[in-house]
Amino acid sequence: MNRNVEDILGGDGDPRQNLDKEPDGPIKRMAASILNILNSQPNSGPSLEDREQLWAQIKSNISKINQQRNKNIRRLRLAAAASIASVFTVSLWFWLSPGTTQAPIAHAALSNQNLLLDTSAIKLKGSGERIFILNDTAVIDLSLLSVRYGGRGTTDSFNTLTVPYGKRTEVVLPDGSKAWLNAGSQLTFPQQFDTNKREIYLEGEGYFDVVHDFNKPFLVHTADMLIKVLGTAFNVSSYRDDAFTSTVLVSGKIELQGVGKQQFKNLVLEPGSTAVLQKNASRLEIRKDDVQSHISWTQRQLILKSTPLAELLIRLERIYNTEIVAVNEVVRENETFSGRLDLTQPLVRLLAIIYDQQAYDINQEERRIIIQQKSN
Repeated sequence: MNRNVEDILGGDGDPRQNLDKEPDGPIKRMAASILNILNSQPNSGPSLEDREQLWAQIKSNISKINQQRNKNIRRLRLAAAASIASVFTVSLWFWLSPGTTQAPIAHAALSNQNLLLDTSAIKLKGSGERIFILNDTAVIDLSLLSVRYGGRGTTDSFNTLTVPYGKRTEVVLPDGSKAWLNAGSQLTFPQQFDTNKREIYLEGEGYFDVVHDFNKPFLVHTADMLIKVLGTAFNVSSYRDDAFTSTVLVSGKIELQGVGKQQFKNLVLEPGSTAVLQKNASRLEIRKDDVQSHISWTQRQLILKSTPLAELLIRLERIYNTEIVAVNEVVRENETFSGRLDLTQPLVRLLAIIYDQQAYDINQEERRIIIQQKSN
């Protein structure tokens, strides 16, 4: 049985060795993310005393969350991530990026990441502290929302739209550009675009169809890269608990620039190309790809080609807001899946396509599905 994060990183012995012994799963991924952050700091960063105080605060937050573990395992996973984000926020952002100045929109986005704790509805948070619950309409017009809920505002007043796990939505940006936001995503945008640029911040996954305006470039900020656009269709995936950030260009042209500790030479992506940034290795890979497989989720489909099974299960968890528990050796390292999945179908039916029902039992308990091999 998996231990909690505090046991792995705060117990006896070397945390890295403890982590290597831990079975794969959301708790291990969470612990690895924290450990990588703490181990990647430059010598010019905070003092030892500051680090110890920060770690003590993290342990305290995780301990409080673990007390609720038996009530709802899915909430544990989301609450821990949001709790850690709330501890780090702005101060840790500069810690990871010494000598760089982060855009104000990034600070606004980071301060709202804890909104994903509540996975019940699509929500809008204005520049103040008020949060508005939105109806599940077919298309959300952000210009109308800004006027209705946040006033006309200024270029340095930001709204954050949160799409919880289990939902997806289409939005129209203030300039007429369109974006499709996948489950578990947040889009931060100014109440009014600047006169010489259009910028947004994305946490999660979004497909964008940008209106061309040569004099007013479109900028997409993520935790790991900045994407500069003139008029283009492209997909961005930047979930904080994934090991990668990716950008897929469907048409037009975009320029990629590293952010924070993820530094790489600026490059221009051509249509039909995919850029994948491996976070831990700080390695950017460029390859020609079938772009339709990356944007099929916008049509409630998943087209998969040799996709790691562990990655696929995480994507399905987000889309259906359901925890998938793979018992023992159900998910093996380097195991992949290829095929097409219809996301309008129940999750249990999709898992029955991935796993042979003659060899595996698939049982659902509310928002939790357990997969295990049948006994001989």
